[in-house]
Amino acid sequence: MSVEIIKAIESEALHIDDGDVIAVAQKIVSKSENRYLDISGLSPSDEAKTLATKIDKDPRFIQAILNESKKVVRYRMGVLIVEHKLGFIHANAGIDRSNIDQKPDIVLLLPENPDDSAKKISHSLSEHFQKNISVIITDTMGRPFRNGIVGFTIGSHNIECLLDERGKNDLFGNELKVTQIGIADELAAAASLLMGQAAQKKPVVIIKDYKFNQNNLSDSQSLIRSEDEDLFR
Repeated sequence: MSVEIIKAIESEALHIDDGDVIAVAQKIVSKSENRYLDISGLSPSDEAKTLATKIDKDPRFIQAILNESKKVVRYRMGVLIVEHKLGFIHANAGIDRSNIDQKPDIVLLLPENPDDSAKKISHSLSEHFQKNISVIITDTMGRPFRNGIVGFTIGSHNIECLLDERGKNDLFGNELKVTQIGIADELAAAASLLMGQAAQKKPVVIIKDYKFNQNNLSDSQSLIRSEDEDLFR
């Protein structure tokens, strides 16, 4: 994965600086880690068969989703929302067939450990370019109460993912009580606009000149709200 990114950067004669954040689309990370799954070999459970009937999907595909999930959160016709094994809430556990070879029973899973994948890419790029490089791995998700998908971070390394502003004052001296800024998700959403979601062929974006606190680095798990704090589960 890192070798291909390095080749692409150098072929475009792009300049890498200390502090650059490299956003990498989940799809190419999953492909590089051979996260393909042939669902023809899966035997659907009774739960998968029941859900498949209720939402009109292939029961083998439903079984693949269940295998990657902690639990089912919501469903209706055509839609299955689950809590992924990695902790975030996602439609179809992030499994899809878009932008892969069109073979009927082949799907692509998320990376097994996206934070570790980001770490490996960050270390390889930093060593090659002799710069301090941060990496986020991006995917897209829908949102409650809003139409449209947006980019978010499923894996990260060497970046401040969450900025806690609680206890600080606003312009008028009011103390902030709940404000936490999802830096990594904000950057992922911006990068996702440039990447596109169809046939744009731009799976890597270099983000420059964003300054963050190097003493408050965290991985993507810091962005996941615990169930006891979540009003909608």
